[in-house]
Amino acid sequence: MNTSLPNDAALPQLALALDGAAMAQVFADLLRPHGMRVDACSVERIKYRPGRNATLAYRLQLRDAEQRPLAQVVAARLCGGEGARRAAHANAASLAASPAGPALRWLPALDMVTWWWPNDAKLRAPQVLACEQRLREQALPALLPVLGVPAGGDVGVDVEVVQYVPEQRLCARVDLTWHRAGATQRRRVYAKSSREPDSATVHQRLAQLQASAAWREGRLRTPRALLWHAGSELHWQEGLPGEPLQDAGAQAWADGAAPVGAQLAALHHTSVHGLPEVTRDGLHQQLNDVVARLGPVLGETAVRRAAQALAENWRALDGAVPVTLHGDFHARNILVERHAASMRASLIDLDGLRRGPALLELGAWIGDRMYLALLGGADVRRDEASWCTLIDAYVTAGGARPDVPALRWAAAWSLLTQRAWRCVINLKPGRFALAPRLVTLAGELVGVKEAQAC
Repeated sequence: MNTSLPNDAALPQLALALDGAAMAQVFADLLRPHGMRVDACSVERIKYRPGRNATLAYRLQLRDAEQRPLAQVVAARLCGGEGARRAAHANAASLAASPAGPALRWLPALDMVTWWWPNDAKLRAPQVLACEQRLREQALPALLPVLGVPAGGDVGVDVEVVQYVPEQRLCARVDLTWHRAGATQRRRVYAKSSREPDSATVHQRLAQLQASAAWREGRLRTPRALLWHAGSELHWQEGLPGEPLQDAGAQAWADGAAPVGAQLAALHHTSVHGLPEVTRDGLHQQLNDVVARLGPVLGETAVRRAAQALAENWRALDGAVPVTLHGDFHARNILVERHAASMRASLIDLDGLRRGPALLELGAWIGDRMYLALLGGADVRRDEASWCTLIDAYVTAGGARPDVPALRWAAAWSLLTQRAWRCVINLKPGRFALAPRLVTLAGELVGVKEAQAC
């Protein structure tokens, strides 16, 4: 059990809900009438709203009456006193039986409503991806011609959900196999669904990227948009080779810094129409939201001090020319692969594309590296050489070099509004305890005047 958790009077059941062993027993009691045994329960996702509610995703490892193993995903909402109303509303929706049996259950002792995969309170796509017949009937007839798969052939389909955030977004890896001229052909694609922005918008923006000169010339590597399928609310895209930089090891970080910097510069200089704008007013509101949400949990004084230091130094953004931003630029959204004697990088998960100051993403990279260093118990400047290499490559590829005070401001912005924020909102083990240090570091970065330039 994660013993470092907020003490939230509105959600007194929070600690129990985040205890995998305790929830295994809760689900075991629920599933016993269905002939299911619970071997393990893990908490996969958390979205915590202090003083209001929490949305979670559990993964259950089960055995049926014949001892066959079965995995079951369960989405849950801690309702803060609204459980009965939410359960009644959800029961009015069209629900499907889950592999484990239940479709929806309200657990009154926890004031928790649970939706059992493939049911989701707000996404339609899970029920299509979970049913091979529906997938074959609804989506594949439109997708296969785009991939050049001959009509009338026998196509094998293997679906694996790689990311599921209840009520928000879903990504599944779909492997297709078929035979042509006596040989087995294989193709890997990804099916994605999201609410904000909606999947149709994501598809349209990704298509614009691949229509750009940078994409055609190979300077920008992003997934190829294949198909928007309205009936299933699924956006299909082609997979890219490589592994997430986050998991690739220290040498990949060193060798990948320059390619990542070049990719970021190419993205920033690629025009995409219809993107939301990052404005000063929007950033002010974001800062106010951070103070309102994190202050009561981490301590009003420290959070307000860091936020005030950022607010007093908005001049860091003076003269910034808006560019196309990734919107969620960090190492899990970068794929790297060895290519000949060099490293090649690609940008993925571009759902958050927007227009705003490039400085925000350079600072986000530094903030993320500082955060990971602290998480590993290392010095906060452990990866300084790597982020300087990235910035140098970014400049070489056409990006503007930020001055040092502006870069420190942007790193502080990232530490407070992204890293500390996510440590609280996502409540991963060990992360919540790190949030106060991130808040303090953000304030220190803005307050220190002297620094070494990259």
